[in-house]
Amino acid sequence: MERFKRRPLAAAMLVAFSASAPEWALAQAQSEQTLPEVRVRGAQEGFTTESTSSATRTETPLRDIPQIINTVPQSLIRSQAATTLGDALRNVPGITYAAPEGGTQANNVYYIRGFPAGGDIFLDAVRDIGEYNRDLFNIEQVDVLKGPSSLMFGRGSTGGVINQVSKTPGLLGRREIALEVGSEEKKRLTADLNVKTGEASAFRLNALWEDSGYYRYPQGIEKVGIAPSFRFGIGEKTDVTLSYYYLKTNDVTDYGQPTLYSAAMGFRGFWPDADAKTYFGLAQYDRTEHETNMFTARIDHQLSGSLQVRETLRWAGYKRDVEATIPSVAAKDINGKALTATTPIEQLQLQRQHDKGRTKVNDDDAIISQTELTWKVASGSVKHTLLGGVELARERLNRYNKGLDANPATQALDAPVVTTPLVAGVDPNVSLSFIDRGPFQRAISEATTVAFYAQDQLEFSPQWKALLGVRWERYETEAQTFDESGFTPANGTGPFKRTDNMLSGRAGLIWQPTAAQSYYVSAGNSYNPSGELGVYGATGTNLSAINDDLKPEENRGSEVGAQWDFRTGISLRTALFRNEKINQRITDDTGTTVLGGKRRVDGIELQVTGHITPNWDVNAGMAVMSGEILTASATPAGQNTVGKRPLGVPTEAGNVWTVYRLGGGWEVGGGAFWSQEVWMDDANTAQLPEYVRWDATLAYVQKKYEIRLNLMNLTDEFYYYGAYNNSPSRVLPAAPRQGFLTMRYNF
Repeated sequence: MERFKRRPLAAAMLVAFSASAPEWALAQAQSEQTLPEVRVRGAQEGFTTESTSSATRTETPLRDIPQIINTVPQSLIRSQAATTLGDALRNVPGITYAAPEGGTQANNVYYIRGFPAGGDIFLDAVRDIGEYNRDLFNIEQVDVLKGPSSLMFGRGSTGGVINQVSKTPGLLGRREIALEVGSEEKKRLTADLNVKTGEASAFRLNALWEDSGYYRYPQGIEKVGIAPSFRFGIGEKTDVTLSYYYLKTNDVTDYGQPTLYSAAMGFRGFWPDADAKTYFGLAQYDRTEHETNMFTARIDHQLSGSLQVRETLRWAGYKRDVEATIPSVAAKDINGKALTATTPIEQLQLQRQHDKGRTKVNDDDAIISQTELTWKVASGSVKHTLLGGVELARERLNRYNKGLDANPATQALDAPVVTTPLVAGVDPNVSLSFIDRGPFQRAISEATTVAFYAQDQLEFSPQWKALLGVRWERYETEAQTFDESGFTPANGTGPFKRTDNMLSGRAGLIWQPTAAQSYYVSAGNSYNPSGELGVYGATGTNLSAINDDLKPEENRGSEVGAQWDFRTGISLRTALFRNEKINQRITDDTGTTVLGGKRRVDGIELQVTGHITPNWDVNAGMAVMSGEILTASATPAGQNTVGKRPLGVPTEAGNVWTVYRLGGGWEVGGGAFWSQEVWMDDANTAQLPEYVRWDATLAYVQKKYEIRLNLMNLTDEFYYYGAYNNSPSRVLPAAPRQGFLTMRYNF
């Protein structure tokens, strides 16, 4: 208990969970004497979500799913004034962040249970491969499925997947506009209009306009988004939804803040005298533009009372144009001497390279089809919900590196660089001299997927249930790099090709002795194939001569979990889990890449949602984890990681958000988000310090309008929420104290 005395939030949550145990015992005893209480309620009440289709593709109560699922519902998103995917994921315990390789939120790498999930982001259960700044203006809720989830989601999903659920048309009218203003000159306008167009049809339009500053950027953020959708046949035999999504954003790149680190010098701490608003890029040149287009058609057809078919077809296009600056400690001190472990800090220099390797143009696209058949049938006393599916996909990445050149007199490209003494401070308005010699290299990657999957949700009795599923997936990928002409293959750059056939599955057994209790055990696996088209550095492997003959990495996960539903309206879910990668790509003693690595993360997760009283809602979670690298590369650097804790695995991390309705429309609430230290690299060279961030909200809610004040980081805590992927060289400072006022009007 000693360590919990130093962490009052963690202690408070454990006390709250344990305090509920006597009530559960009483409810169990009473359930044996009286009929269970019948409560008529919707799928979502307060911050509680009772069911989801993300995990099984059928609307299933959470208590019938043998897997921890963290859901961030619309009520929680609105209460916290969350606007981005990263904002929503603050409410999911155990998620950590790596610094974005592209210098924008679009490339944030999320770690779930200590494993990267950058390529495991989905929109309405369809893979969303694009690099763009994901906004919540058209998102109803965010679901995070913990553990390998290849059964429904395919390749990847080592530690879990993130599924965004879109807003869709319905028969209830809605006409809402919202204006948000506040810190950093924030100005954000959204609209949500749902119009019934017939007895069984509706049209919905969600729109976004934003012109704001940002706490890190000398420049601002501009966003324009529109998401119209039309649905007809609602409640009828054939239900069709047609939707379009468009989002265009303009902002600046930000690779964060360098640390006092170099390979020669080692880690000497964090940059002195820098605060959250210190921008280490070059404001005159850094920029990023994203443009995302998606067309989606979904058809649900009831073949009979127990048989239904669904077809989902999506085309998505993603464009990005970015120039980026990489800040770091220069290799030489102010006297021109190479750095050593004893170099005085005051003699260090800041190097900012306007990086030609990360200054590029992307034009990526994907077309994906999912066809699923659901059949509800009984075999004797056993009830089955059978699902069979076919997924066909073609994904393509098309990237041009720009030819930035600081010395046109030479044939090679010399990256524009500015170097200044550390003691001189950080000036983001420094000028450079360079030209853009046009596209320097072009890289094309393409992958096709053919997958068949089957799942059976079994109910043997009201007390015993099970889930069984299997997926076969054929994944073909090809990659090639071209020279500066964009059409002539560069030497030794392919084309590289690979085909993998992967068999994955999931199995779970559920015991529900009463209507208030549910216990389960489950296990599953997934694969990361060589040449996986992940657009993020932590998941994409860039098919090459090094890995084009390697089989996929395999991930395995197992859980033992429970859910208790208390009479007050509180639900408590918990899981004891193990996630491991059993054959990670590493190098052997000859320098050859082999499937010989292994790492493991164990932990326990707690989640509580619902009503403490009819007017008091809560959403809270905590993850306690341990991890170990069991085998690693044979190189000295690799062997230095064996037995160490993997990067991105906090010992404890959690969140709590609560709101109390005072009456008369007044609402007050707040909460905290915290994490213990996290290693920035597998070698355990340096740690991100632990932190606690406090937020608050005050609102006046009426039928026609709502006025809400949100205060973030009340104590103005200066902390780092992420680090560069497997390196102690760069960190991401979190936002300082901020305040936002949101005004909603329903007409």
